Amino acid sequence: MQEPTEHHRTEAQNQPHYFQWGLTAFCVIVSSVLVFYFLGWLPIIWRMIKKLLGILSPFIYGFVMAYLLMPVFNGLYRVLQPKLAQRMKRGTQIAKGLCSILSLLIGLAVVGVLLWMVLPQLIVSVFSLLESMDTYLDEISTWVASLLKDNPVIERNFLQLYEQFSTQVVDWVQNSALPQLVALMTGVVTTVSVLFDLLIGIIIALYILNSKDTFCAQAKKTLYSVFSIQRANRIIKRVAYIHRVFGGFITGKLIDSLIIGLLCFAGLRILMGFGLMTMDQSYALLISVIIGVTNIIPFFGPFIGAVPSTILIMVISPVQAVYFVLFILALQQFDGNILGPKILGNSTGLSSFWVMFAILVFGGVFGFVGMAVGVPLFAVLYTMATEAVNNLLRKRGLSVDTNAYRGPKRLDPETRAFVEIREEAPPVSAKERREAAQKARAQAQKENEKD
Repeated sequence: MQEPTEHHRTEAQNQPHYFQWGLTAFCVIVSSVLVFYFLGWLPIIWRMIKKLLGILSPFIYGFVMAYLLMPVFNGLYRVLQPKLAQRMKRGTQIAKGLCSILSLLIGLAVVGVLLWMVLPQLIVSVFSLLESMDTYLDEISTWVASLLKDNPVIERNFLQLYEQFSTQVVDWVQNSALPQLVALMTGVVTTVSVLFDLLIGIIIALYILNSKDTFCAQAKKTLYSVFSIQRANRIIKRVAYIHRVFGGFITGKLIDSLIIGLLCFAGLRILMGFGLMTMDQSYALLISVIIGVTNIIPFFGPFIGAVPSTILIMVISPVQAVYFVLFILALQQFDGNILGPKILGNSTGLSSFWVMFAILVFGGVFGFVGMAVGVPLFAVLYTMATEAVNNLLRKRGLSVDTNAYRGPKRLDPETRAFVEIREEAPPVSAKERREAAQKARAQAQKENEKD
């Protein structure tokens, strides 16, 4: 006979857990309300984040400038520091300050020279192209009419469509594109706040270049005070890897794009010298700038830059557009197979599939900037995910080699070793299903007789 306490305990265990159910429902309701309020406050939070980024924009500009100038600073510091340290008591500090100023002056000089060389010609080419749009469209219409003169019906229909299209293009250029271009150019140059942020950013870049060792030491000190030594070392190693990936990729890509832009300009001048292209020199410079800037984007950059450039040349001459496409294909093959690997190497370690994935995802979220930095950013995330998976596999005593998992193999739960698995195809027809069922019944009958 059961004791009374055991009887009550058994009944209590058999009763539904109303308290747990109620607590779960309460937590779900509270979570739903919090999520609802968070979504309602999301626009306000986003505006606050944008305002905060606007306030911190001088620091962002300064950090970006200092990061891009870091290779120049390191090269100058390796040359000047030993000499000044031997001759002066505070030679190291003087070397840091001098290298910071020189690297910043070199960066500003490079940007100034490029703008002085490119910007006036770029403005001239854009405005001359816009002013000559009607003439170029008429030339294309005459060329198409000469091609279709033996098919008057197709010619008439095509010319009607082309006339509507050209009218819309001219209207868009004169009423939308040209005013926006003028407003953009004048706005960028005359905006006081942007110039002020850039000026403050230059000063901040000087501080960062001059005090980067101190900032790194303070960051290490903070990490070792908050985390364990092993975890702090892992964080430092991860930050060093991020710096290596981003620094190598961005710096190398900028150098690669500059070389490609110069080669494009030189190639167009050669084609113009041989008479294969008759465009103006300003157009060649405009197209070279487009090719060089879009080449910053991995994988898709050459195609993004070639499309508008080909359209510009097609307006002048469709035959010359064909020559240009062949030239760009040869140039991008040189960049992808020779120049790019020499400069960048395998700085990210990503396959072509993940490069495309990173560009599409980050480009869709952050635009041009996301397409430019999406590859190194995804490379860091991919490495972190890979290390997390490998750590979990090591804890379970399993192999971290991807090649070990290839093929039709499965892990044996007892030995934790890979065994070959031969999967038989399931029966498809009714006859095959009946034969399989008969075999299963016969096998079960044999096992019952043995028992």
